[in-house]
Amino acid sequence: MNRMKCLSAIVLVLGLCVFLATAQSQAPQPLKLVQKIPLPAVKGRIDHISVDLQGKRLFLAALGNGTMEVIDLASAKPLHTITGFKDAQGALFVPQSNLIFISDGELNLVNVYDGTTYKLVRSVTDLPGADNLRYDGFSARTYGAGLVDVAYQFGIRALDSRDGKPMFEIPLEAKSESFQVEMSTGRIFANLPTLGYIAVASENKRLVLDKWQVQGFKPFYPMALDTMNHRLFIGSRNPPKLVVLDTESGKIVTSVEGVGHTDDLWYDAAHKRLYMSGGDGEIAVFDQRDADHYPLIAKIPSVPGASTSFFVPELNRLYVPSTPYAGQPAAVQVFEVQP
Repeated sequence: MNRMKCLSAIVLVLGLCVFLATAQSQAPQPLKLVQKIPLPAVKGRIDHISVDLQGKRLFLAALGNGTMEVIDLASAKPLHTITGFKDAQGALFVPQSNLIFISDGELNLVNVYDGTTYKLVRSVTDLPGADNLRYDGFSARTYGAGLVDVAYQFGIRALDSRDGKPMFEIPLEAKSESFQVEMSTGRIFANLPTLGYIAVASENKRLVLDKWQVQGFKPFYPMALDTMNHRLFIGSRNPPKLVVLDTESGKIVTSVEGVGHTDDLWYDAAHKRLYMSGGDGEIAVFDQRDADHYPLIAKIPSVPGASTSFFVPELNRLYVPSTPYAGQPAAVQVFEVQP
């Protein structure tokens, strides 16, 4: 009798475990893969991305392919290719001027193209290691139009978004692998992972105001910003963590387990979440419970090598490009944000 009770208890426990595992696997996920856009002509690594909302186009810096790829989001097909690059790293579309800015770290330049004809408008040279591009809307208060900031080996150079003309420069002690512009103040947060700190620069004064040491996390690459709650987020690779800093004090607030080899990080203000894409083939999703707490709520499978991504809040989509893998061509994975 005791033996029968024992066996019954074991069966009950095993059944409960199966039920819980099934329920967990069927639980709603914060990101849902809704589409894959094949890129059969693209080989090698894909770096950073930009979007044209009105024209429904996606711009991909196909670093390993030596091209800049234009994707038609309406038809989910490649639309156009701009060739001639060696190390295309950054892509930025400026709707106000209908210009496309593309950085090449090996050719040491930023090329500016007409957004309709794709013809070259200007080539800004003498930018060794040209990498990340950001649109700086705060600068319109001074210059009448936003500026395009480009990080390169010796600092951040500002270009006029209307024609690509160089405007000024903020010198840094090393190359910034990522940076964010605080639109309310014009402060620029630039990470210098080789030196282990974040430089806080002033656009108006064109110099570094402060240096925030990031101890215990190196290297750190992607960044995101929550201006409302005064929080700066960085993605550390060693260890793989989401690191949260207070933008008023520069102090680390908390750190949370992330995914390996991350290269992009996004803050979703509408859903109070963060998305961290990693080269290990996962996307980490964090829930912003309040300004100081960010639990990891999911790890969504992507494709190994897919370390970059691009979040478009207006479309409620996270775009994650993947290189050729397991016999499949390069593609853009499209994830829809779930409630």
